[in-house]
Parts: sequence; structure tokens; C-alpha cells
Amino acid sequence: MNYTKEMCVFLLSNKELIEQESLTEHVEATVFKAINRAISNRLGERSPWRTRFGLVVEDEDGNDDTVFAPLDWPTKPGHADLAVFRLAETDPNANSYWLGSALGLNGCTLCFEFWMDGRPAGPSRYKVKQHLEAFLKEKEVLQKAGFQFTKRGTLTLPFTLDPVVVAKEFPDLKKSLEPMTAALETVLKLMPEFDNFVKNTLPA
Repeated sequence: MNYTKEMCVFLLSNKELIEQESLTEHVEATVFKAINRAISNRLGERSPWRTRFGLVVEDEDGNDDTVFAPLDWPTKPGHADLAVFRLAETDPNANSYWLGSALGLNGCTLCFEFWMDGRPAGPSRYKVKQHLEAFLKEKEVLQKAGFQFTKRGTLTLPFTLDPVVVAKEFPDLKKSLEPMTAALETVLKLMPEFDNFVKNTLPA
């Protein structure tokens, strides 16, 4: 990242911030607690789900990711993920705080990502990627909703929080989460499409 002279002067003029990396982490944790709580509350209205809500801030079970899937979607042995929606960054190689991605910094944003793995009995991970790409091309409703096929073979629905609105509401975030909640509603509305895809691609 390139820093302007003004940014450097601001830091030097506010020396108490020099050792405050934890300040960024505190703000980031507050924002993601609100995001995870909002997703959890919404999914609580629709059951049954298999969920984890620990991205950035580990949940009480020690999970460090935020994932959800209908309970009847198949899993790997030991209930490991096989097909899920997860909270992710649009750039998997982003080397920055999750908070930066949430606010759309450095060309990266957050997204709801539909991820599916292969399995020994088939189809392979490579075949799954091919099926997913074809699925998006065939389903105009997904394209219109904003879903994108990624190089890593997933489908993503990006969203960005407005830094100005987040700053105005902090720490009690509600309205500032609307871009995320709108994206979540889109995912839930289109869940029947994904449900059919999962069950046709990974039959029991």
C-alpha cells in the first residue's frame, strides 16, 4: 500500500497511534461480530441449517469461519464441508485486514461464496468447477442477481459496507450492514436453485 505524506504526518502527529495495531483489530472485531450476529439472527428464522459463525472472531466452539448450508446437503465423512455458502473475500490472495475488504479497500470486497468440493465417488473437484460454470451460464436469474464465477471455481455474490455509514453508526451497527443483509436475502431467495444443483450434482 502507498501512504501519502498527509497520512504519515497524521501518524507522527498522533504518536499514541503508533503502537495501536490493536485498535484496528478491535474495530475489525466489532464489525465482524455485528456481521456474524446479523447472519445468525436471519438464519435463525429459517431452519434447519448447518452453521458456523466465527469469521475474524472465533465463536464459542472455536470456529474461525462463517459458513451455512441446508442441513440436508451432503457432507464429507466426519461432517466436513462438501457444499456450503461462506463469507469470503473476492480476492483470496488479499493480504490485508478483513475490515479493509468489508469496506472495499484495495480492490477487494466481501462476498457470499458458494463453494463445492469433489468426492472420491465423483464428481471430481475439476468436474464440479465445470458444472458450476455451466450452472451460472444456464441460470439467468443468478447472473441478474450479481453472482460471478471465480478462477477458484466458486460462485460469489460481492457486497461492500459504506465506510461513512459504518463510522457514523459504530459500534452499534444496523443500517450500515444493509449491503450485507441485502446480499444474504438474495442468497436465500435463490436457495432453491442451489439446492437443486447440489442434489443433482452430488446425489445421495
